[in-house]
Amino acid sequence: MRVAYSISVFLICLTALGASPQADEYKQCATEFDSCLKACDDEFGTDTAGRAACVPTCSGKYAACDAGVAYDKAKPWIEEQAGKTKKFFDDLMDRLKKEPSESESAPVDPNAPTDKSI
Repeated sequence: MRVAYSISVFLICLTALGASPQADEYKQCATEFDSCLKACDDEFGTDTAGRAACVPTCSGKYAACDAGVAYDKAKPWIEEQAGKTKKFFDDLMDRLKKEPSESESAPVDPNAPTDKSI
């Protein structure tokens, strides 16, 4: 029991350090994690086998919540990078359409020697 509470206290302290708008969302994740652990304590008490299944479920829910907050935080950057990548390929395709290919731009000299030794 003490380990689970120590982990939750550590997670709360870790997420409370952030001063971003998502800090409240991280706190909400930690609060839900603590509530889940308390429910495990209430339901299983000292039953180690019961808690062995309950505590990882709480950790999984916390990880999913935390990942969701992190994704929401990174989403604008990801969208910006996707836009830049799309623009890069659009510009590349436009440039390739405008530039003649090497075979079209240089006339071939039929009398020029060729290396056919390969």
